[in-house]
Amino acid sequence: MATADMLISPTRVLMNNDNTSATMVLRNPSDGPRTYRLSWEDKRASEDGGYKPISENEEWSSAKDMVRFSPRQITVGPGENQTVRFNWRPPAELPAGEYRSHLLLQVIPDVSEPNATFESSGPQEGVGVQVFMQMSFSIPVVVRHDTDTPMVSIKTVKAVPAKGGERVGLELTLNREGNASSYGKVSVEMQRDANSPVEQIGHYGELSIYHEVDQRTLTIPLRDARIPEGALVRVAYEGLNEYEGVLWAEQVFQTK
Repeated sequence: MATADMLISPTRVLMNNDNTSATMVLRNPSDGPRTYRLSWEDKRASEDGGYKPISENEEWSSAKDMVRFSPRQITVGPGENQTVRFNWRPPAELPAGEYRSHLLLQVIPDVSEPNATFESSGPQEGVGVQVFMQMSFSIPVVVRHDTDTPMVSIKTVKAVPAKGGERVGLELTLNREGNASSYGKVSVEMQRDANSPVEQIGHYGELSIYHEVDQRTLTIPLRDARIPEGALVRVAYEGLNEYEGVLWAEQVFQTK
């Protein structure tokens, strides 16, 4: 039986000129205590959704020198919650833009129980809670100073054939413009014909396109093995949380 080792909410921390403080809650549903050491790390997002470490002399809009957090080490007992608190103090004459660092939580194995197991079903809807095994993990901490809402468009949509037991998918390329990141979910909906209901056949939750990348490529597995000929398919990237209600981009096409 798979067991959750740690739940954390939210999965990203955001502060801006109107809200200069934030909290993050860790909940331990396991049978033993979990102890983590907290520290900063800076890393750059790539177009495929991965990260690359920031080199020593590389210019980077880091948030770590402006954000204070506590505690620096945290122990979460079985069935307990613990809170991490953040406070952003923007320096004088800070240039407009978005700044980001990642809060690294490193497990201290000598005072934590043995590893638990965890199974995931794939990209999750943007519900603000994520489950981690007992391991080190990091959370993006974003601060925005006088930023504008970004613009996002869908550049390409391409079908990806099923391979080796995998489901058919859609490969999307999204373009972003502006001095802030986007945050939202991608939904794929299908209507088989004019008399059929609209069905959701794919989704990707909690998608950020960070300020340092102009383009993001991702593949969304679809529910069905194939899309019927003549069906209408809609792909949409919509905002979550601070961008709730924003429809950045959508594309509708008919299958052949």
